[in-house]
Amino acid sequence: MRVHRRRHTRSTIPTLSLLTALAGFAATLPTPTHAIGGRLLMERCVDSVLSRLARAKAAEAQVGPTILSECEGALQVALADAIESGEAPAFCKVGVCLSMARSRAAQEATEAYRRRVRS
Repeated sequence: MRVHRRRHTRSTIPTLSLLTALAGFAATLPTPTHAIGGRLLMERCVDSVLSRLARAKAAEAQVGPTILSECEGALQVALADAIESGEAPAFCKVGVCLSMARSRAAQEATEAYRRRVRS
């Protein structure tokens, strides 16, 4: 049986709050390097989905549900990384804060989609 190890990409590239889905939690804190792997994963997922939706000229109402459906795993990794790094509030556990992160991700993805479509 093969054991797969999860590798986190290390980067110092700042990411948009949309892509972290946790900006409200981390707005005043410095970004720990080891939490960037989840952000990068979320960033790539959201960018891919928004690009596809923009090409298809999808209705704005489709953005939030599509992001949540297709980027759920990336969102959970980003949230777990933020919790592990201490970036999220102390009360946060994935199960507790996932609902807030989903809501924020859907809202911010819709706003980003509006900007992308207007450009």
